[in-house]
Amino acid sequence: MKNLIKILLLCFIPFANTADNLIYITQSGTGLDLSIDQIGNSNTFGTSQTRVTFGGNSLTGDWDFTGDSNTLAASILQAASTSWTYNVTGDSNQGTFAVGGTGDVANTDFDYAATGDSNILSFTQGAAATATGGNQDFAITGSSNNINATCEVVGCINNWSITGSSNDIDTTQTGNADHSITATITGSTNDIDVDQTSSVGETSDILVITATTSNGTIDIDQCSSGC
Repeated sequence: MKNLIKILLLCFIPFANTADNLIYITQSGTGLDLSIDQIGNSNTFGTSQTRVTFGGNSLTGDWDFTGDSNTLAASILQAASTSWTYNVTGDSNQGTFAVGGTGDVANTDFDYAATGDSNILSFTQGAAATATGGNQDFAITGSSNNINATCEVVGCINNWSITGSSNDIDTTQTGNADHSITATITGSTNDIDVDQTSSVGETSDILVITATTSNGTIDIDQCSSGC
């Protein structure tokens, strides 16, 4: 499967060097290592109408987008032991990343790094099926970033590093147990909303925030149900 994916990417390379840089992939099977660099304007790796899709175990992706108007729309349908790195540098970047679209998922690692203005990310894990073991790292440097992360996972771990102003961060962690968020926030006029729900008694929801900010809003809800 690794060789097949490389061939598909080579087929797209001549097309990606033209004006819009478009890549679409549908993959299934065990074992994938996919690296993508898009440099320029109007880069597209899947759209809301035609998402890039992956399914299988032991999948790794490293995707870098540099330029304006970068778009990512990807779904991990059913998988275990996957690792994804998504880096954007530039303006008006928009990403949608859904894990567990059709079946169970386990042990998913997602790293997101954004440098620039007006970055928008929508991340969901476990919304459509059972999920265990999710780790998400967000490193954001820039202004006016909008992050919406929903993790319906047993054992969801978030690490945030946010530097800049006017960031809007909304995160929801649900599932049976053992959620944690560790966040370092520097900047002004940031709006942070956190909901953590564990439905099993004697389990832990942990939130640690270190904030150096002015005129910011932080709203925290920790519940046994119904946050």
